[in-house]
Amino acid sequence: MAKGYRKLHAVEGQVGGEPLAPATTPHELLPSLLPALRAFARRFIQDAEEARDVAQEVAIRALSAKKIPQERSAYRSWLYQITRNTAVDAFRRRALPIPPGPDPVSPSLADRSVINAVAVRQALQRISEDHRRILLLIDVEGLSYAEAAQRLRIPPGTVMSRIARARAALLALLVEEEAIR
Repeated sequence: MAKGYRKLHAVEGQVGGEPLAPATTPHELLPSLLPALRAFARRFIQDAEEARDVAQEVAIRALSAKKIPQERSAYRSWLYQITRNTAVDAFRRRALPIPPGPDPVSPSLADRSVINAVAVRQALQRISEDHRRILLLIDVEGLSYAEAAQRLRIPPGTVMSRIARARAALLALLVEEEAIR
């Protein structure tokens, strides 16, 4: 079966050539769409395990959303948008491996690194407690959005919006501080 033909059937209510069962609620479509969402995530992430994790996180986000599209096509589009965003986030979170052994660093570069670390710590103290907490959980401890949401007992969507606002606030303070120097 041609690749474009399979995509066409997915849009028209079939996944992988299999017709979708009639659903009374949009969430009932989710299990039948998961294989297609995993395949879509694989376009961004080459690792199959990580693509499965992305699809699982998409399911969690979709099922915990307070407001969902009611039309089947809008629901599918919404799921694909969540998948794309989640896959891009996962791709960005990947850390490049650091080669073992000593890495010679020039003293001026080391001084600049210390200055940056101090500036970030000072800026963290100046932002709100909610922003500081979410930044520490996600960017320092490395928790996923779902894990941070569970720890803070807030919806994952709130975590996503709060981390975006927290990063923007931190960046604004760092830029302001750099302008003062």
